[in-house]
Amino acid sequence: MPMTHNAAELEGEILQDLILNPAGFQGLEMRTGDVLRIIDVEGKQVAGVAFVYLHRKDEKLSAPNSLGLNRKAYPSLGYKFYSDEAKLMMTMTADTCGTHSIIAGACSSFMNELRYGDKHAHNCRDNFASALKSWGLGWKDIPYPLNVFMNVPVKSDGAYEIEFPLSKAGDYVDLTAEMDLLVAVSNCPQVRNKVNAHALKPIRLVQHRPK
Repeated sequence: MPMTHNAAELEGEILQDLILNPAGFQGLEMRTGDVLRIIDVEGKQVAGVAFVYLHRKDEKLSAPNSLGLNRKAYPSLGYKFYSDEAKLMMTMTADTCGTHSIIAGACSSFMNELRYGDKHAHNCRDNFASALKSWGLGWKDIPYPLNVFMNVPVKSDGAYEIEFPLSKAGDYVDLTAEMDLLVAVSNCPQVRNKVNAHALKPIRLVQHRPK
């Protein structure tokens, strides 16, 4: 499995460096100032990211607030992610891909059944719930996520479709915590549409604390 980044090159303390296998998930705590680097190891693989305030878990990421306060539909370098109480939670501080989505949501057993007639397929919503179960959160507690490397262009008439990702092997984003956060990452398991180019691949996560 290619390892396209040397974590030792990152300044500060490496808190964890791990590979999410295809369809895998991970929950983690981030303190203010921590950076989570999400790396597309082989290219064309989406990672869903959901987060809540660590010390009061009913405050969570808000896609509408993030869209409205950034006045920008597509997250990219410098994009700020806000809570449902309009507090700054996370900033995208590095981005080598430039194509991500905060409008497409997360696949779920219900959506998979409605779209594809397959309620039992792996899905991001269940991954998020499994990742955050140890912290006492359930399926209904999961916020609307950021989808890193997801390509969902909006057409001039307002219509949109999920297209093949544009990320290449080694592309990454850095997400810097602006408050203490509880974060769930789902290595998107969807194969029924173009979201992962019809093939599931690994994602690498490196959490570090800068000096």
